[in-house]
Amino acid sequence: MILESASVGSERPNKRLHLRTHPADSGANPLAFLSWQPQRADAVWTRSELTALYDHLHNGNGTTHFVMGFRDKDGCKKYVRSKNLRVDRAISWALQSITTPPKLRKLAFVPYSTNDQQQSRWGGMDFDAHNGESDRARELGFAAFRVLLNAPGLAVILETSGSGGWHVWAISPDFHPTGEWIRLLKSVAGKINVPIVSGVCEIFPPDSLPSRFGKGMRAPGGWNPGSDSCSEIVWENCRTSLETVLSGKSKTAPLNYNGLETHFPDTKKKASFSPSSFSNPFNSELLHKFGITKSNSRNDQLAALTGEIFNQVGISVARQLVQAQFQRKTVSTEAGEQQHMESFEKLWAGLAENWRSNLSANERQIFTRLETENERDAFRIVRSFARKAEQDSAADFPIARDNLAERLGITGKGAAGIREKFVRLCIIKKTANYVPNKFAARFKWLLKSSIG
Repeated sequence: MILESASVGSERPNKRLHLRTHPADSGANPLAFLSWQPQRADAVWTRSELTALYDHLHNGNGTTHFVMGFRDKDGCKKYVRSKNLRVDRAISWALQSITTPPKLRKLAFVPYSTNDQQQSRWGGMDFDAHNGESDRARELGFAAFRVLLNAPGLAVILETSGSGGWHVWAISPDFHPTGEWIRLLKSVAGKINVPIVSGVCEIFPPDSLPSRFGKGMRAPGGWNPGSDSCSEIVWENCRTSLETVLSGKSKTAPLNYNGLETHFPDTKKKASFSPSSFSNPFNSELLHKFGITKSNSRNDQLAALTGEIFNQVGISVARQLVQAQFQRKTVSTEAGEQQHMESFEKLWAGLAENWRSNLSANERQIFTRLETENERDAFRIVRSFARKAEQDSAADFPIARDNLAERLGITGKGAAGIREKFVRLCIIKKTANYVPNKFAARFKWLLKSSIG
């Protein structure tokens, strides 16, 4: 998809965003040209509509389960989790902050991107401009916005972030599994050819090791503690797509998973770590991030990629990623592919030896009883899930059968067998059953561990 950069030049027409078909593209994408005039949120929505929208984005979490943004006495931004302030009061304060005089204390409302059932009503993309890359952030924001407009059933908001960056929101009237949002946003990133890396593009919910509530993004049009300015709305279609939400007729949208494919295009259960297709967004991101594009960079990029994937995939998937890294290099290298792969094997063996040395005696005893390479890879991957859960103060963590299979490069049936064996060996204990089309089975790590 090509962004018509001429449509986002420095001269801004005095009219709201509108869409029209390019004369030369009859029957093609009707989003060929965009004209826009950013506006403050209170000029776009009424206070009651903004209150309903913010409450909708809260995802049904607890009354004090959200993040607040402030400026401290030195004028530095500070984000903290709420402890006592109720969400209704925080939303009211956040809305007041949009129009508050400069000397009064302001608050930014930051809803979490998922809830404790691993569901969400929204997904977001944050395009940063931390290093003066405002033009890049703007073009990526517009490109993502145009892709998401082709997703039926979603409200879309395009806004400035108040600091040179851009936010794009995709909001559903109903809850959908977190994994579906991640697949949708990764698909968008793949279509606009942007890596999902900090400082360039972040997605919400984040695609990381299992986390109970994900991360949050400042609510649309809200105050930015970093720049002491408000985000401005460039385009939105919330009134047509979220009519019942904004009108207050549907404060809590019902769970609805029927026809999910119509809401989330290109969301068939592809492998997050596919051993056979390196065109999917996650693998494209890795190969872009760790691409061999500069002279004398092969060793460093190989080591960086190997370290990145060691706790996330099995060795067979890792080998194919590393092979693709070499085959996609854009500069000549002294080493050939065989030497590249031999270097990888040495790096992986060193990481594996170090990893085993950090196992507790209890873990080491069980690990030596495992019979296959896939079982040992799965042990390492699931243990990393447990490490992440402990860091997040979560009591358990999900293990999706198909996701584990994709990480190992085996069938779903094979992954299910390994997971069941881990239960029999008392490596893990199931804490919640799988619910079709909603969330994965959850488990707890049982071994006395060096984690933490």
